[in-house]
Amino acid sequence: MAFLTAGESVERMAAYCRVEQMLFGLLGSWSVEVEVPAAKLALLTAADHSAWRAKRWFEMLPTAPPGPDAFLTPTSVERDVFALVADLVGTSQGARMVVTYNHLLPGLRDAMSSHLEATTAVADGPVRRLLRIALTDISTDLGDGVGPMELVLASGQERASAERIGAELADAEARIGHIFRA
Repeated sequence: MAFLTAGESVERMAAYCRVEQMLFGLLGSWSVEVEVPAAKLALLTAADHSAWRAKRWFEMLPTAPPGPDAFLTPTSVERDVFALVADLVGTSQGARMVVTYNHLLPGLRDAMSSHLEATTAVADGPVRRLLRIALTDISTDLGDGVGPMELVLASGQERASAERIGAELADAEARIGHIFRA
């Protein structure tokens, strides 16, 4: 396996920072409209954790010119994917839960796991530490979201909507997966 260069690692951390910021906005806005209290709390918690992780990733970005802010403008692919996801799920609470817990958070987890495998303990100690913390945090969010997701999907209408949107999402999976790779 080839290890990442410092530049490649920075590109990935910047992508995590941008995606986590966008997740914070998306999950936070979705939580307002979810009616099941446990699901609302799960989405709010996941949104809060995304904000916390985005701050940690920002702190890891280089401070030399042009500075860390230069890394924060979302790419056109990231903007397009988040717009696509928002359009696909529409107002379906079940689809929002399925997209969050079956696509977005797992995609982020998988990207970070891959990043962790491509770093060295000597050269990338702080990065590896943050990746492990983030992976634990995301895994906890995924575990805590399963029950609330099932509560929302208990409604036959929500389950049918989530399944329909899941099929449409499968067609867009390559684009969605792209936002998690630098």
